[in-house]
Amino acid sequence: MRNIQLIEDEDFYNFKVSVKSSDVFLSVASYRLLSSKTDYPLHLGVTESGSFVPGSVKTSIGLGSLLMEGIGDTIRVSLSDDPIKEIKIGNEILKSLNLRNRGVKIISCPSCARQGFEVIDVVKKLEEKLSHIKTPLTLSIIGCVVNGPGEAASTDIGITGGGKDSNMLYLNGVQKEKLKNDEIISKVVALVEKKEKDIKNKI
Repeated sequence: MRNIQLIEDEDFYNFKVSVKSSDVFLSVASYRLLSSKTDYPLHLGVTESGSFVPGSVKTSIGLGSLLMEGIGDTIRVSLSDDPIKEIKIGNEILKSLNLRNRGVKIISCPSCARQGFEVIDVVKKLEEKLSHIKTPLTLSIIGCVVNGPGEAASTDIGITGGGKDSNMLYLNGVQKEKLKNDEIISKVVALVEKKEKDIKNKI
């Protein structure tokens, strides 16, 4: 607060406030205290959080906790990795909290004995092939019929695994057609691109 006062004494008020700590608990406590003491915009971050996996987890916990409380105006993800990955993690944090509606949000299951196709491989390829989509769309990729229909009911496009090469495609929660395993990626990409185009044409 002393530093804020020094800047205000120079008649300068156009700034954000950020604090530096690599400790999640200290970062969260500090920003909570700051939010109670000042109305200036807060720039959130868990600085020097580490490599990709541990740093992403620490950052998600810290920033997510604060953003869910309505604390924070801008964010920074600080990883010992490719800066592009920092941006991706930041976007995913905002999308998970429904603070940013941009691009495809994929709901997918882990691997298990019930899956009718290789879910993990399919999701990775779809994330890559759909990275250019900017319109907010939801996609469920579920490998079995136990959880698939329920998830498909609440997404724009859904895939539910069945027996071998008999996966079900859902559009807006409604069953449409069966897909073979090797058709899933090309079909989903085509449908997502078409849906984005249709949405843009209506605007």
